[in-house]
Amino acid sequence: MFTEADNRKAKFFPFIYLLLIFAAELITSLVNPNWGFFCHGVIMFTLFGHAAFLYPAEKHSSYLLMSIALAPMIRIISLYAPLSRFYFLLWFPILSTPLFFSAFLLISFQHLDECDLGLVLKQRQIPSQLAISCTGILFGYVEYFILKPNPLIGELSFRSLIAPVIIMLVYTGFMEELVFRGIIQHNASKYFNSRLGILFTTVLFAVMHIGNLSLLDVVFVFLIGYFYGYAVKFTGSIIGVSISHGLTNVVLFLLMPLLWIA
Repeated sequence: MFTEADNRKAKFFPFIYLLLIFAAELITSLVNPNWGFFCHGVIMFTLFGHAAFLYPAEKHSSYLLMSIALAPMIRIISLYAPLSRFYFLLWFPILSTPLFFSAFLLISFQHLDECDLGLVLKQRQIPSQLAISCTGILFGYVEYFILKPNPLIGELSFRSLIAPVIIMLVYTGFMEELVFRGIIQHNASKYFNSRLGILFTTVLFAVMHIGNLSLLDVVFVFLIGYFYGYAVKFTGSIIGVSISHGLTNVVLFLLMPLLWIA
């Protein structure tokens, strides 16, 4: 039986895990990827174990810890998937397959429906979702001048763009938004409240970009994530933010590196 004092203490656990993931990302990016891999693995299994211990007495807390575990899983997969065997742009669907499977299991276990995940689009919201989607063009343009990444394709043509654009929209746009704004934000908002839930999810989202080795980019990603969080809160849909996220990466990695050089 949990007392009120226990419940107050339990509220801090997600933030402790957030700090641990932050430390693991720093270790991965600045110290040694192997050590970072180990740290993320320990955090992920601890989160799942802690969630199992709390379930079913503290269901909301258990569900949130399960969903947070998807973050270290993302880093573990990205660090040790056999990427060298595949064309670079195929990394995204390859890495997203185990993540999608894990997300699907969580969705099924937690009985999350379309409304919980934001997989809805009302006809009257189409103009606002289109407007949200188009923000990705601006975000990608600005982020390019922060990171200046190398181009992922050799030329700008319909033939060279069609597959990479689809990959970016589906595997970096939709997949990441389903995890962060769909699953994690939903559980964080139920566990805390919508305001704190959005803030928690946004900080976690920004922390997962430490690997870009740019403090300015982490701040910029935080601002984007905060905008996405409230866009989902007010519209109830992740459709617009998923397209915006995908377009951000299309502009950042596919278009701007070649356009700016040209």
